[in-house]
Amino acid sequence: MIFQNIKPSSGFQKWSGALRMVLSALMLLYSFNSEVWAQLNQGGRPLLSPVSTAREAGFKAVEMPPLPQSVYSDKRSADGKESALPLRFAHPFFMELSPDNSGQWQQEVDGTRVWRLAIQSKGAYSINLIFDRFKLVPGASLFIYNPDQSVVLGAYTHENNLPSGILATTPVPGDEVIVELVVSAGARQSSDLLIGAVNHDYLNVASLLPVEGSRFGRSDDCHTDITCDLDDLWLDNGQSVCRLIVDGTELCTGTLVNNTRNDGTPYVLTAAHCLLNENSHETVIFTFNYQVPNCDARVEGSFIQTISGSERRAYRKDMDMALLEMSSMPPASFRPYWSGWSLTTAPSAPVRSIHHPEGDVKKIARADHAPTASSFFDFESDSHWRVDRWQEGTTEGGSSGAPLFDNNGLLIGSLSGGSAYCGNPVNDYFVRLNKAWNFHSAPDQQLAWWLAPDGPAVQSSSGFDYYNKAVQRWSNLVSGELAGAWYTGFNEGYFSGHNSRQDQSYGEFMGTFESARLHGIYVMPAKSPTTGTQKLNLKVWQGINEPELVVWSQNQINLSQLKANREYLVLLNEPVDLTGNVWAGIEINYPELTDTFALYQSDFSAARVNSAWVKNVNNQWLPLPYWDVHAESSAFWVDLLLSDVQILDTSDAIVYSDPFKLAPNPVHNHLEVYIPDGNGFAQIEFVTLTGQSVHSSRILIYNGKGNLNVSFLRPGVYVARLLFEGKVYVEKLVVSGG
Repeated sequence: MIFQNIKPSSGFQKWSGALRMVLSALMLLYSFNSEVWAQLNQGGRPLLSPVSTAREAGFKAVEMPPLPQSVYSDKRSADGKESALPLRFAHPFFMELSPDNSGQWQQEVDGTRVWRLAIQSKGAYSINLIFDRFKLVPGASLFIYNPDQSVVLGAYTHENNLPSGILATTPVPGDEVIVELVVSAGARQSSDLLIGAVNHDYLNVASLLPVEGSRFGRSDDCHTDITCDLDDLWLDNGQSVCRLIVDGTELCTGTLVNNTRNDGTPYVLTAAHCLLNENSHETVIFTFNYQVPNCDARVEGSFIQTISGSERRAYRKDMDMALLEMSSMPPASFRPYWSGWSLTTAPSAPVRSIHHPEGDVKKIARADHAPTASSFFDFESDSHWRVDRWQEGTTEGGSSGAPLFDNNGLLIGSLSGGSAYCGNPVNDYFVRLNKAWNFHSAPDQQLAWWLAPDGPAVQSSSGFDYYNKAVQRWSNLVSGELAGAWYTGFNEGYFSGHNSRQDQSYGEFMGTFESARLHGIYVMPAKSPTTGTQKLNLKVWQGINEPELVVWSQNQINLSQLKANREYLVLLNEPVDLTGNVWAGIEINYPELTDTFALYQSDFSAARVNSAWVKNVNNQWLPLPYWDVHAESSAFWVDLLLSDVQILDTSDAIVYSDPFKLAPNPVHNHLEVYIPDGNGFAQIEFVTLTGQSVHSSRILIYNGKGNLNVSFLRPGVYVARLLFEGKVYVEKLVVSGG
């Protein structure tokens, strides 16, 4: 069997005329929650089919001029930690491109109008676009993608309109992007779009990264991944640290920080030098959970959990301090944590910093000696903590603004810069929280006004989990367990993907739940084609003895979107209720020309409980060891984001004497159906008192209980008819109005 610093990273020059500030780069969002406008993606797919180039689709691209040679000598293109310069990775070409003067329109047979614009900047590692004006009307949607659609941004809709009127997009891999505006038939209003800048990423052109189009693997090799830490104190604080992309060209780090009211206000502390322009705060994109999963350094974390835009609450350039308030609360599915802080003048050691070096996945550094008060560069005298040497890890460009935590896990400073690097991890400097607290009296120049709104005398505040871990990531892999992709033998393919037996589906048994709510699904591809149009389906099943009922699916996903060694995350627009036995996994197909796809899975072990299931070509589900004599117990690497989890305890089952019961009754949203000793699928129908059938659906009865969301029923009185194992049960149901 075979295993298959000052530290931003770049900056815009000031805009002139109508060209305003950019909204920073953000990475790919699929099926993203639309509960707040700051979440950038509303789901959907472009109308254009994938192609190799825009020319192949019949579009003549707008070409950017060659890069000026001066960009390679710009000091911000190197790590300027000691002189407080940001690290620049992209060059802006200022343009004025709109549906009125560029691209081409066409009309579909149903009356839908489509505008497409192809843009090329030869030699770019990636391209991101800055919309100087961005206002979509209802009925309009916008996509941005590379020709083969391995990365698709969008759909953007009117819900993405920001008060600033600006929007910046994530860097899209490659030197060519296509912008697609879709306007529904009959739309009477026009959207207002103006692309003010095309940003050419030149820093990574010669880099050989493990995953194309990302910062993964960009940092040096002395760092420790945050997910490898075993202490909940640092894992919790790690959930407060986010990557910042500013002006579409700067990479920094920030910390979600608590205030004394514990009200969840989304304040983020970072370095003032990350905000190079007056309106840079409007351009910040905050990326949460960009970290390797399960301490596996081969697998890049997802980067779609993102908030766009902020208000600047406090700022002092001479302190290198900036406090931002994100444009919206990070949702529970981000699993955010608000770090506590301390104004101590004598920090306890060891101290730690959690950060995104070079914009890479989240790392943690440790220094065993307490920091000392110091001065740094030309900032206010005695305003910094000096870390003399890191015993584990260090910081790099892109780490700017990273938190410094004392041994109690309380934030005491944020990174300005220094001379530390992997080869010589000495002398890093962090703004002292106690100095930036109220050294200046104006509210917009101090932290106390915002972090201690009821009075600045308080000396510390504990960390705070606003959602109380409401959403958790469920995985059957043990922390640090090494996963792989295993051959079935004789080069016949993979146990967890395409093989000569033409196995159809792979399901990971996630557990037996009395109830749970599904918010998202992670899939870990070990092998996937980089091109092509082959597709797969993601599915979540319920069942008695095997996966039977599909309760959620996302179909027709291009394999090229599921990059090998990068976790693929889908966030659901609305949670899905789960009950009983639950499986999650993939369904594949075998066209004439098959590209190979395989999931990561755990090593085979007779000591573990098998949770990997396979559906063969005869549509028969079997546990993996029962299907293949060469296989032992294993787990497919598929994780779920779950909330409201209640594990079913069959030793304490609820027993009702009546043969059929609905509860609660009256009901508002969630209905429970009880049939003693029932196991299997039932058909339930709701009928009005006048005999009109208003709804019928199939539900799973497991250990005598089933669950159904009936929020679709209007308030009133209904007759519920349940067909189960050849018997019909009837009961009156009252639906309340709230």
